[in-house]
Amino acid sequence: MSVRARLLRHALMLDPVVSVIICTRNRPKQLVRCVASVVKAADRVPELPTEIIVLENNSALDQSLDHSMLRQIDARIHLIKVDKGGLSHARNVGIKAARGRLLVFTDDDCIMDGDHLADMARHAAQQAGPIFIGGRVILADPDDLPFTIKDDPTPSFYNVSIHPGGFIPGCNFVLSREAANVIGNFDTRFGAGAQFRAGEDTDYIVRAHLAGIQIKYVPDMLVLHHHGRQQFSEIKDLSQAYSFANGALYIKHVRELWLLRHLYWSIRAAIKERFGGPAFDKALGLTWSDVARANISGAYAYLVRPMTARRMTPRIKTAK
Repeated sequence: MSVRARLLRHALMLDPVVSVIICTRNRPKQLVRCVASVVKAADRVPELPTEIIVLENNSALDQSLDHSMLRQIDARIHLIKVDKGGLSHARNVGIKAARGRLLVFTDDDCIMDGDHLADMARHAAQQAGPIFIGGRVILADPDDLPFTIKDDPTPSFYNVSIHPGGFIPGCNFVLSREAANVIGNFDTRFGAGAQFRAGEDTDYIVRAHLAGIQIKYVPDMLVLHHHGRQQFSEIKDLSQAYSFANGALYIKHVRELWLLRHLYWSIRAAIKERFGGPAFDKALGLTWSDVARANISGAYAYLVRPMTARRMTPRIKTAK
């Protein structure tokens, strides 16, 4: 047995330092590709004991994987079946089940770069106190439209002049156990499969900031995103859902004027757009008018008629 193999075998016997948490639903092929990339990244840092926790969120019987199938890929993979709730609920289950001091989140349609966990460990070691770090997300398929990505080459820290949505990509971030304990659970009203369909990661950023936790973006901690959306209509649907959730978050955190002013800015931009001002994203066909309308609808749903939010929320078409 090689030295590397012995180190890896020894690492499997230790309590994990890192818990990689992956939530999945009806994407068995994408999930296998994702976990295989995580295994490769973990193998590059055998001195960093790692577990991989897969939360299968109410997948159809013909789209599910059993524990033995995943364990054949790698012994560090643990499958938990979640039979109710949306993405936020599944993430909360994953946090509770995780044994590691560092909680790494990615999505089932992502491929983790081989140096991701090594880069993550280096950045975590450099940061004092609770850790909340997000990394770069680029397209895995050049035919997919450039949305739900972040390809900024410059490291940065969050501040209130920046909209929290997307500052830390929801498919590529790491929390220390200490940070998760301070921030608390994900709000199960937000996120895919829940009342407001999106925004759970944005809410988490807001709450981390309010708790005084430093939030950092680093470009070398990389994942490739296979989101599969190649039609402008799909991007518009997803953008509408994000904007709707943001409107609800503006009311949830209504005392935070630094956040609420983003609602004012979207309405002001929509008015300027109507009189010849710039669009939200002309290349993708996204308008400020659509953003502002969805913001207002989300705010109304949260404030006045929360039980009707599911009916009012723009539908998100699942990428194939």
